[in-house]
Amino acid sequence: MAQEPQAPAWVDLGSVDELRDRPLREIKAGSLRIALSYRDGQFGAISGICNHVGGPLGDGTLDGEYVVCPWHHYKFHRSSGDGEPGYEADRVPQYALKIENGRLFVNPKAVKGRNHLPHPPHPLARKPKA
Repeated sequence: MAQEPQAPAWVDLGSVDELRDRPLREIKAGSLRIALSYRDGQFGAISGICNHVGGPLGDGTLDGEYVVCPWHHYKFHRSSGDGEPGYEADRVPQYALKIENGRLFVNPKAVKGRNHLPHPPHPLARKPKA
């Protein structure tokens, strides 16, 4: 008889009161880097690694509902991981959250996976000289 795969364990990220003191931060759940946001009373958890060149999304800023990568300003929705308007299919992983007994937990199995769309070169990009 085949065993069903075991659901991943929820990871305790910390106290809700302490985690809602900043709008955006990088937080680790084991080896997983998460960009954890808090806005209008709701938490959001997406991958902390930008699609472009791996920038630290949790060290970026919030622009409305979008996390802005500090390296090249790519934007991803803070809850869904979807790219900014016009690039919605350019997506970083999204993670489910739950609150129990004043603690915030994340499920390390992504709700939605990564999807990387090609983008035009950055306006300042140039070919290296040999």
